[in-house]
Amino acid sequence: MNLLWSLCVGLFLVGCAKDAEQLENPVLAQVGDRRITASQLIDFEQHLPAQLKTKKSGLDGWRDYLQTIIDKEIFLQEAVKRGLDESPAVAQKLQREKAARVLRLLFEREFLAKVRVDEQELRAAYEAADQEREIKLRLIIVATPAEAEEIRQSLAAGEDFAALALSRSLHTSTAPQGGELDGYLPPKRIPIYLQEYINALAVGEYSEPVRLPNGQYGIYQVMHARPVSFATASNALEAELREEKTTALIDAFLAQLRTDIDLQANAETLHQLQQWIAAGYGKYTAAERAAVLFQFRGGRVTVGDFWDYAAELNMGFSDDIAESVRWFAEDVLLPRTLFLHVAYERGIDREEQVVRWYQHRRDALLLLALRQTAVKDQVHIKPAAVRKLYGERPELFTAPAEVTLQEIMVQTQEEAVGLKERIEAGEDMGALADEYTLRTAGKGTQGTFHIHAFEQPFYRELIDAVHNAEVGPLYGPLAVTAQAAQVVGPEAMPRGGEYYSVFKVLKSNFGSAPEPFDTAEKRARALLKRAEESRLADAFLRGLRRGYEDRVVVYDDRLKALLP
Repeated sequence: MNLLWSLCVGLFLVGCAKDAEQLENPVLAQVGDRRITASQLIDFEQHLPAQLKTKKSGLDGWRDYLQTIIDKEIFLQEAVKRGLDESPAVAQKLQREKAARVLRLLFEREFLAKVRVDEQELRAAYEAADQEREIKLRLIIVATPAEAEEIRQSLAAGEDFAALALSRSLHTSTAPQGGELDGYLPPKRIPIYLQEYINALAVGEYSEPVRLPNGQYGIYQVMHARPVSFATASNALEAELREEKTTALIDAFLAQLRTDIDLQANAETLHQLQQWIAAGYGKYTAAERAAVLFQFRGGRVTVGDFWDYAAELNMGFSDDIAESVRWFAEDVLLPRTLFLHVAYERGIDREEQVVRWYQHRRDALLLLALRQTAVKDQVHIKPAAVRKLYGERPELFTAPAEVTLQEIMVQTQEEAVGLKERIEAGEDMGALADEYTLRTAGKGTQGTFHIHAFEQPFYRELIDAVHNAEVGPLYGPLAVTAQAAQVVGPEAMPRGGEYYSVFKVLKSNFGSAPEPFDTAEKRARALLKRAEESRLADAFLRGLRRGYEDRVVVYDDRLKALLP
């Protein structure tokens, strides 16, 4: 049964509904003259992210949600009481965001919704355009510039690119196929750092060695080239055509609008503004701000409007100051003003969706402003407290314990002893690990893998051992246990999952000291600030609840009706 309907039926049965309106959407609580209804509560619960929902069930859960809405109303009423709704910061931000929203709706309806691009137009544009090429590439990746130069000389001597890629390239996904990349690459899919090298190549040519971002070196050859296909080019072409058509609509709309509203420009004021800015004039009197740049039937654009919008965009004027001021006034500020004039004349700002958004956004900005003034601005962290936290909680400033190992894990102690002797005699431990180790994590990586202290349940014996191990020496055999998922071929596991390990510590920060105070100070201060903000916020909320207690009424009997 629908939750709201269940509520209405319940209220009817207990006789709480006095009229049709109350039956349809009963008031569950009041904060002053603000009412909280069942539909508000249900909408709040339904739109709350899962991670923020209460763990309580039934009536206790609904009480939690209702209290949250009540708290929000208390905060909003306190913000208005403090005059934050009239503060310039809130008012200006709200007006800027409202203007942007209204403009977006006007553009969507007046221009974007009227633009159509069909396939015939796309085909014609594709045929008329200079066709870019897409290319088939192959590559050879090596570790050093010396190796890359050796490869280049071999290619110059006539050796086969594919054969060299197969035998020398470190690029494992393409080396088996002679270095060939799958598919064709259009220009936009070629990485920027490669474009200057690859775009200059004709079919069959190969590049000079290119240093790659990971420190390796690559040589690239263009195998084939062809015009970019229509399917590949169509998205970019459609975007270009849409932009052209939209621009034409906007220009025509503005031209007609300028005539309809009898737009007049004041060249004298514009010239004066250009001179002021060129002279570095920064402070304007009220009369100077009121000087009119443009006038039209129903509105005007002033010097104050110019500066306010320039400040909003962090606009600077340099080089040809006169031209940049003219451009900003005529091509940026004026069209925006005219579009807003049209949007407000059409009542877009009074539409239900905009009004509803405006109220929600106003509430959000008021809550942020209240938290800033009542909580964040009250936080003061003393240097002594920062130093104390660093001294008392060193684990907060110590990197998580982790270790990189090279290991060979086998079934018997005899095998482990034999392998250790072979390594000590000079055999390559990585090659032996790839051949013999039964540890899944190290198989195919020359026995190398990485573990953290929190993985103690899976690597208990190893982690215990590395606490006192030095980086470099060979250790073992060490009796270890492993679970089936950690073992290559778990069906061959010995009883109890016991194995023997020979290992080296390649890198470890077990037992490392905290980072220096100079480095940790900023983070320590942030931790204290966050904790203090949380404490003050809780105290502020409790104080508001007490202060507004006589203005809050909860109709618990109606709330109980939310339960079917």
